[in-house]
Amino acid sequence: MASPKSTATRPMADKVRAALFNVVGDISGMIVLDAYAGSGAVGFEALSRGADRTVGIEFGRAATQAIKTNTEKLNVGNEYKLSNTTVEAWLKHQPPAPIFDLIVADPPYDRLQPAVVEKLGSLLKPGGILVVSHSSRLELPQLARLIHIDTKMYGDTALSFYKPT
Repeated sequence: MASPKSTATRPMADKVRAALFNVVGDISGMIVLDAYAGSGAVGFEALSRGADRTVGIEFGRAATQAIKTNTEKLNVGNEYKLSNTTVEAWLKHQPPAPIFDLIVADPPYDRLQPAVVEKLGSLLKPGGILVVSHSSRLELPQLARLIHIDTKMYGDTALSFYKPT
């Protein structure tokens, strides 16, 4: 799989990505949002595990090129939709209706913004799951309209799991 040749992107480690999907469980038929998509690996893995569709949001030039290359190599152009913009700009153009079963947010650790995470969470369908990847040294605040379920630690990375209230 192509990966951006840039230090601006920190791909989610394979073991952390595998752990994420093991915790979430069966995602057959789900619609997935991969915010801060990087190489798109989370979204592509979601498709390989049975998700119906994935939307990836990524602004970095090298990262978007890697996603385009991977979409072609994996022949998932109908299932993977790339939005080449920032998460903040993308959110401004989204209806507030819940449309996603699973949202994975893996922002650069220094750009984790609770208000943005809350807006992402508002797009969850009832019973949906929001997963936020962050530094294991960072304690995430309680988020409005989201219930913190669990946090799993994997070295320097933590995955925090939320459900809508």
